[in-house]
Amino acid sequence: MKGIARSQTRCLLASLLIFLGLLSPSPLKAAGGPASLDLEQLMQLEVTTAARQPQGLYDTAAAVFVITAEDIRRSGAETIPDLLRMVPGLQVASINANVWAVTARGLNSRYASKLLVLQDGRTLYNHLFSGVYWNTKDLLLEDIERIEVIRGPGAALWGANAVNGVINIITKNAAHTLGTLVTAAAGTEEPYALQARQGLQLGEGTFLRLFAKAFARDSGTLPSGQDDSDDWRQVRVGFRLDHDIDLKDRFMLEGDIYRGDAGETFEIGTLTPPYGTTLTDDTELTGGHLLGRWQRVFSATSDLTLQAFYDRARNQDIGAGQTRQTFDIDLQHRFSLDRHQLVWGLGFRHYRDDTRQGAIISFDPASDNLNLWTAFIHDRFELVADRLNLIAGTQVEHNDFSDIEWQPTLRLLYTPRPFFSFWLAASRSVRTPSRADTAIDLRQAVVPTALLPPPWNSLGAPSVAQFSLIGQSDFTTEKAWTFELGGRCQPRADLYLEAVLFHSRYHDLRNADFGAPINEGDRWLIPIYGGNQLDARTFGLELAADWVARPWWKLQGAYTWMNVLAELNPNSNYQGFLTAAEANPHHQASLRSKIDFGRDWEWDLWLRAVSRLESIGIDGYLTLDSRVGWQIDPHWQLELVGRNLLKPHHAEFLSDALNARMVEIDRSLLARLSWSF
Repeated sequence: MKGIARSQTRCLLASLLIFLGLLSPSPLKAAGGPASLDLEQLMQLEVTTAARQPQGLYDTAAAVFVITAEDIRRSGAETIPDLLRMVPGLQVASINANVWAVTARGLNSRYASKLLVLQDGRTLYNHLFSGVYWNTKDLLLEDIERIEVIRGPGAALWGANAVNGVINIITKNAAHTLGTLVTAAAGTEEPYALQARQGLQLGEGTFLRLFAKAFARDSGTLPSGQDDSDDWRQVRVGFRLDHDIDLKDRFMLEGDIYRGDAGETFEIGTLTPPYGTTLTDDTELTGGHLLGRWQRVFSATSDLTLQAFYDRARNQDIGAGQTRQTFDIDLQHRFSLDRHQLVWGLGFRHYRDDTRQGAIISFDPASDNLNLWTAFIHDRFELVADRLNLIAGTQVEHNDFSDIEWQPTLRLLYTPRPFFSFWLAASRSVRTPSRADTAIDLRQAVVPTALLPPPWNSLGAPSVAQFSLIGQSDFTTEKAWTFELGGRCQPRADLYLEAVLFHSRYHDLRNADFGAPINEGDRWLIPIYGGNQLDARTFGLELAADWVARPWWKLQGAYTWMNVLAELNPNSNYQGFLTAAEANPHHQASLRSKIDFGRDWEWDLWLRAVSRLESIGIDGYLTLDSRVGWQIDPHWQLELVGRNLLKPHHAEFLSDALNARMVEIDRSLLARLSWSF
């Protein structure tokens, strides 16, 4: 196994060097007018998530991908997970019509635990199960300024759970959304989608945005061809207020509330033949948040930011009920000192959950409170002016599970000339336990003992056994070391290229072991105790390219190769989490084409290919999206969108929890009409 890993590393390194050699820094030709406009805008983008301060793309020592407002508008996507499919290094898969598995650089699952997702700096991470409930994060896509995606560890700046990446959804300043926008859409899989936005100027330097959104989406398809019961409905209203107090002080306040239902079908074990039944349920989703941010600007290189938010969410379904509350406060200060650019900060987060026992899930204790204290410092030191920078930093955290955790990073950025840079990095990160890791009791299949393998088939009365996944209070943090080498270049005014090579080593990953059967009177309970008996290594190569082929035609491509090698402790007797850890495609590719026909017509194509997920038996697939946009006049726009056009339906993932069944995603057609004034 080690020989294979070394061979893969050498092969990937050679591939990276060859690719970067093709980026040879030939002199940048003069811009060619409209053909280079999009790339000029890309090069001028400021990225804030990679260093918690504004940086140009070539000044960033990390694998960065920015989804711009233009990318969002022309993607044809209706949800944030579908937008993320264009990012190299991200694995995005629909589990059903309202649930996604989203991660970066492998180890994907329904509750992917190694990707930190933020919205305007507010964490969307769910501490009860880990990961993100994507079906509760459906904001107006037109309100998003950009989505910054950092592949690789961001824990030194953003803390635990930013193991494989950070996604920051940054919404527009209210000053940039003045006027009225009304949109109506309907299609084969979306009976209706209505949204309205009003932007107002309340006074000098004070702007307000109000919005409302409602939609309904139909269910997916079972492998048998029947419709599933995973339909999805939601209503959301919210606001954002931006106020420039004076030349130095700014204040922002935003919030929203939502209510919806998301359907899903579960397989529930029963103690009588046929020892199982199918239950269909609509999960009731309600919640909201309020966030405030104050910023004092001292100079072009120094500012102080104080941010606080409160978030409340409630999910009620037949499986279990849960209410989650989060309060978070964060202070950040950045300044320059000689050749140093420094950022430091402090934070506190309080999390509370209250759960209700359901048909298959319970927690012990049913309610809990968790506290998290954080501090970080990050220094960018200019070794050689405009050429070579050393970046070092760490975050220290105190949490209720594992006490103190250190998460350092060391990076080197080399910029030999404009529009050409190399960087390398070594980082340590951790994933803290969720409540499910330490306190869950998840009841699973019921099987007659006579049908079980030895020694369970000789248990005697009672005659049935039920398996149950049980969390353990001694579950510890999962740990990772990640090493990266990357480069980006604009060899011509109409071409941008990027390549990244990465390798991660994970220790103490989640796994489980069978325990001794327990006689509960009416059944034998066969416990599956959670633990940390799994290690893994990942190797990968990420490529991205933007090419303005003609003044009216732009191509954007991405490719990812990745391999996950999971290693189970020889003493472990349960294989389930080993299978889940390896449920990742080896190859992913994306090609987007944007064509402008004059000023009024647009035609966008998006081709995606994903290879087979061997460990869970999901076939690879090739799919195509198409969007035609017509700007009827300055106020009206009509769009026709087709998604997943190459097949009637296809499967992308299999849920690894909650006894849910496989659902295939349908081909869809959608018409959207927008009115702005």
